[in-house]
Amino acid sequence: MILLAADLAALGDALTGPHVWFGPVYLLVICLAAWARGLRSGLATGIGCMGLTFLINGASLYPYAGADWILNFAARLAAITMVVVIVASSRSAYIREWWLARTDPLTGAFNRQAFFELGGELVAERGWRLLIYADLDGLKRINDVQGHSTGDRALEGFAAAVRGSIRRSDLFARVGGDEFVILMSVRDRASAEAVARRIHGTMNSLPDYGCGNLRCSVGALIVPPGEIIIDHIVRTADTLMYEAKLRGACLQVQIAEQPVPAAHEGRSTSSLRIPNAASVTSRAPSGERRGVSAAVRELAIGSHSTRPLQ
Repeated sequence: MILLAADLAALGDALTGPHVWFGPVYLLVICLAAWARGLRSGLATGIGCMGLTFLINGASLYPYAGADWILNFAARLAAITMVVVIVASSRSAYIREWWLARTDPLTGAFNRQAFFELGGELVAERGWRLLIYADLDGLKRINDVQGHSTGDRALEGFAAAVRGSIRRSDLFARVGGDEFVILMSVRDRASAEAVARRIHGTMNSLPDYGCGNLRCSVGALIVPPGEIIIDHIVRTADTLMYEAKLRGACLQVQIAEQPVPAAHEGRSTSSLRIPNAASVTSRAPSGERRGVSAAVRELAIGSHSTRPLQ
């Protein structure tokens, strides 16, 4: 798009000649490059556009003889450099604030807001998907007995262990004080069950923090190809997690079958029981998944439970 915009600007410049100043048009192209691609691309585009207009219009663009046009050229280059630096810096600040508003500062995982924004893109894929809803059993006891600093270390260790067992493209979010979700694409049902077992094992292999090992109850919803609504599958996985919690840090698995088209009306994600998490980050969460549904609607999914995997 940047190259096409530069070509169109150069074509317009060549057709109109030196009598029409195309500087503002070139500047728009340069700003687009700086915002979309960063500082280096902005500077390269700026130098390229200056070269194009000089080749098209020659020294007639600069009305003074002798060395004055060289100084004029240098002044314009300096001005373009300043514009590119400002635009690129604004872009970096925007991206940084975007991540700060969508990540949990303690664990580095996405927060609830980001999960529903980015999760909408992942569930739109037509392959098999796996949603894991995890609740840490015993975190309150650690906070009460060992103190909140130990509880924070337990959360950090849990998040690090989970990140080490999933891919960078998988969506990992903290949606409550001790509740986490993972949304990922899988090859088929068998691989989804295997991944659920493995992650459940990882979540229940955490170190002892002085008052017993931190355990984790997990609800895993396997979603076959088809249309789904993220609000619905989160509710279903949440219910599975509570069933696992009643059985004592177990893994409860269910497969959702025969998705049907979503209704035109329904509840939004704001009505979920899950509380908002903090909105600042210490690291950009994993994944190159940088979007979303304005409203979430109910989806009826016929489902049956498989035998709980332990």
